Amino acid sequence: MTSPESQQPTTPLKPVEFLVLVVLADRPLHGYGIVQEIDARTGGRVRLRPGDVYRVIYRLGERRLLQESGRRAADDDDERRTYYRITAVGRRVVTAEAEMLTDVAAGLVSGTAGGGGAG
Repeated sequence: MTSPESQQPTTPLKPVEFLVLVVLADRPLHGYGIVQEIDARTGGRVRLRPGDVYRVIYRLGERRLLQESGRRAADDDDERRTYYRITAVGRRVVTAEAEMLTDVAAGLVSGTAGGGGAG
């Protein structure tokens, strides 16, 4: 029997799930920190409400793509904040998703199916 960690989810990520995993790939963040980082990295083009991001965090946690990091708040941070980190499975999934999106975008720009001139 295979463990859940060895199984890679086959369904594509929703755009907001992709963004959450991308920002967590750099470092653990709390929910509002995720909202702020997505806003900064997208130049304000993607704005999430904290309530929305917590629903995404829950879904990604259920799929074992992220987990609580166990990190404790710094002295200047609110100790009630929960930090989240990407899991090894989450890292593989977000990397595969990024590669697929790059390939699709290249295909759309060049006018070829599948990108990279294949097809």
